[in-house]
Amino acid sequence: MAYSQTSSPNTSFRDVHVAHGQHPTSPAVGAVVAHGSPILQHPRQSSKQRFVADLSQCLFDFVIQLLPTQEEMAVKEDVRKLLERLIRTIEPDSRLLSFGSTANGFSLRNSDMDLCCLIDSEDKLAAADLVTMLGDLLERETKFHVKTLPHARIPIVKLTLDPSPGLPHGIACDIGFENRLALENTRLLMCYAMIDPTRVRTLVLFLKVWSKRRKINSPYKGTLSSYGYVLLVIYYLVHVKNPPVLPNLQQMPPLRPITKEETHLNGFNIWFFDDIDLLRQRWVSENPDSVAELLIDFFRYYARDFQYNTGVASIRSGLLKKEAKGWQNDYSGGRYDPSRERNRLCIEDPFEIDYNVARCVTKDGLYTIRGEFMRAARVLATRPDRAIVALAELCEERKDEELMSAPPFTPSRPPPQTPYTVGSHSMRPKGTAERLSPPSQFFNPSVRAEVQQQQQPKEHISSASPAPPEHMAPKRSKWTSPPPPDAGPADRTLFDNRLDKGIELATSSTEAREPEALHSWQSETNSEVFTDEERSDAAESDDIISVRSYTEGAAMH
Repeated sequence: MAYSQTSSPNTSFRDVHVAHGQHPTSPAVGAVVAHGSPILQHPRQSSKQRFVADLSQCLFDFVIQLLPTQEEMAVKEDVRKLLERLIRTIEPDSRLLSFGSTANGFSLRNSDMDLCCLIDSEDKLAAADLVTMLGDLLERETKFHVKTLPHARIPIVKLTLDPSPGLPHGIACDIGFENRLALENTRLLMCYAMIDPTRVRTLVLFLKVWSKRRKINSPYKGTLSSYGYVLLVIYYLVHVKNPPVLPNLQQMPPLRPITKEETHLNGFNIWFFDDIDLLRQRWVSENPDSVAELLIDFFRYYARDFQYNTGVASIRSGLLKKEAKGWQNDYSGGRYDPSRERNRLCIEDPFEIDYNVARCVTKDGLYTIRGEFMRAARVLATRPDRAIVALAELCEERKDEELMSAPPFTPSRPPPQTPYTVGSHSMRPKGTAERLSPPSQFFNPSVRAEVQQQQQPKEHISSASPAPPEHMAPKRSKWTSPPPPDAGPADRTLFDNRLDKGIELATSSTEAREPEALHSWQSETNSEVFTDEERSDAAESDDIISVRSYTEGAAMH
């Protein structure tokens, strides 16, 4: 295993993706080696490289326009402080902390706020009573529209603020109470974002917009939450890619003895290695894939390879079996139990390992989600002349609010069915812009070039995530920090050996990664490089094979 110094946290977006071989102006043909002799490449391979390089740059440009502005972040922080002051008039020992995308590095412009109220006192009001009292106070003292849910499983106060000149989209905010596990979950995702922010944040933020545009990000309608998609990305980068793009932070043990009380909360193991600065000094991923290559493989993996019928995606443990967790659907003997509908798609929560994050995904919801993965894989496999065309096609808004209907369950094998007409544009309507979409001119190459010229300084956005709030900072240095300067050689050697062993454990092979060897071999033999005439046929055959395995497999399990 090779360890090397990573790039500085202040490295620009452009600097980092150049380091990963993604420079948009890099020559695709005739690369020159040290002695000056050109490396001749097959025209089809060079065409693929140009497309991938252009797509990476398009993804960066796309995401940059969707990042929260400094003004927006400042307004949200002012709102948090105001709400905290009001809550302290009821509970003086309370703290109001941000969690979720607001704090984990995966926030989009104009996204909602999630806040958690912690009360550092033994003598405190019941959560339901506090929700009611706080709701009354906010209605009197602020302009927020207030909705209280004191008797919900997790009592909550929901707030909305109407749009204004300074806040063109208003603010939506949820306040929960004593949800300390959510804060740890947020810190875990933030740590993953900090390891390789250029690739990880770009992937996650693009997929959040893509899933919203394609209308497959609503648990209330039977599809997957944005949080679920974030976990799918991390699972893919940790357990599927070979070499891994991210280490498994939950498998890196403490470097010094630690008690169970210090690693558990409410009975759940919340340990993960959070000293990312130390990790980045000792390890960098050996996976050279650009963000475009990762996106292409991400769609292909979840369209064709993930074991939906039997598998559980776990960022803690890799690929698990539904049967082992008691999450399987029983179709034996032609029986169908609607109560098991919640286990169509299974994603294990990082800490609450008995909780299926995708429990709300229905049969039709999963059919639609996987159909969208197939559609995206097909769009990228055909490789239009310009990457911006592929990106525009990926993010066309789906007008149909209804889910695609999955084939009815039958104990016998049904004929292959596709959720989308292969090669057809019938599912690609042009939709209206929405608040999480880039400006419409982004998809006009000529206008986009002018905008980029005017916004040239934006290319140098820092690759590092913004400085995290204080409560998100690393807090386990007691068990991960290096020995003091006056420590002896033996202590330093022991520390280095333990850290190296932890990194080895965090990047070791898992069952989910085994098929990747086949993909690597296929890439090396150019079996996935198509001519213009072959691209459409190849993409179509991939879809048919994928849907056949899905629909037939559903009838068998």
